Amino acid sequence: MINRSIGIDLAIRGDHVAQIYDDGRPVGRPIRFRHEAGSLDAFLAKATSGIGPDDALLAVMEPTGMSWFPVAHRLADIGVAVTRVKGKRVRALRRYLSEHAKNDLADAHVLAAIPGFGGPELDPLHIPAPKSHALQRLTKQRGRFQDAIAAAKRRLLDLIRWASPSLERILPDLGTRLSMALLQRWVDPDAVLKARESTIAAFISKHASGNHPHSGPFVDALVEGLRQAAREARDLHRGHVDFAELQLEIAIEIDIVNAHMTARTELDSKIEALYAELQPEDVLRTIPGIGRHLAPVLFGLLHSADRFRSERHIRGFCGLFPRRSDSGGVERPGQRITQGGNDRIKRALMLAADTARKIDPDLAQVYFRLMTRKGHHHKQALCAVANRLVNRIFSVLRSGKPYVLRDNNGRELSVAEAKAIVAECYNVPEAVRATRRANRATHVV
Repeated sequence: MINRSIGIDLAIRGDHVAQIYDDGRPVGRPIRFRHEAGSLDAFLAKATSGIGPDDALLAVMEPTGMSWFPVAHRLADIGVAVTRVKGKRVRALRRYLSEHAKNDLADAHVLAAIPGFGGPELDPLHIPAPKSHALQRLTKQRGRFQDAIAAAKRRLLDLIRWASPSLERILPDLGTRLSMALLQRWVDPDAVLKARESTIAAFISKHASGNHPHSGPFVDALVEGLRQAAREARDLHRGHVDFAELQLEIAIEIDIVNAHMTARTELDSKIEALYAELQPEDVLRTIPGIGRHLAPVLFGLLHSADRFRSERHIRGFCGLFPRRSDSGGVERPGQRITQGGNDRIKRALMLAADTARKIDPDLAQVYFRLMTRKGHHHKQALCAVANRLVNRIFSVLRSGKPYVLRDNNGRELSVAEAKAIVAECYNVPEAVRATRRANRATHVV
């Protein structure tokens, strides 16, 4: 029986390089191939040459961009097991095996040699179905738009705070349509003070939406506030700011925000349709903390419960565990979270955990105990809650049954009843939070 491993050093634009190892020893010359159907077919023929039905074949590669995807699914289609390894492991082994060389061939040799060095088990690569993969990409794209919107709004606030400090207090919330419209048109003090009050009032009436009245005291107060902010800004800067150019800068920034918000809205409808098709039971949203936006993100990254062997396996995939530092019989707690796992799934789980601990009594008890008795700070306790949340996700995805809130006696609870129990029994005192923050700051210094 032959144990064949194939190390594949992937490239973004150039040739990929593969090296075959049989039973831990290199075989033949390196194989070069490209992202072309004919080149891939020739590589697959060489990779499987001389392999019998009882022989084991494993392909090892790094997650280089998306270059891995066509190579991986072509290998999987002919029954070859595929795994990806972290770049850190490859770099560490390369330093050991080839200290003074860094090239494609050296990396291919290192990747092919990895299975023979033991260490952590190499998990088989999961290749998602086309629609599941599309959901993963679309939620990632939505996240980029959301981050861009938040960054632009932060920049707008920065501009307002130094140019016209009173505006932040006068305007409605920056996320509203009315505030955006007012910033796009009425930041320049000269323009505000030259315009008639009726002109500004008509502008406000045109762009008011939601809970904002179109006329009356609200509009009158907003007009007077804008004029007062304009006077204060002009007195503050005394000609040292070109407000006409600043107005143009703000208008462009708001155009960018609006474009991203429009694209995000379109993505939301596509993501929801895909999620409903892939997860018609919608069991994820029955778990407290996992709402409209986080459920597609989590499902798009996890794909299926069947790919995980156990709760421990899925927790390891999510990467929400601290480093261990044990030496000389002494365990050092409070280590940072490892950099393993997908950053998007860790972020989603931490957001979900922060909401879930305020609803689910069981999770609230975990958070309360770690904060009040174990001396953990907020993020450490939240990490523990997130790990337990992963167990719930694994359970509902595997069973297809919705999650049910229960108290310590197993009695089913409504959301209102669960929140009441959390507020009564598991409310962390502010004094404790302040102490944990102080202890954390002292530890960091």
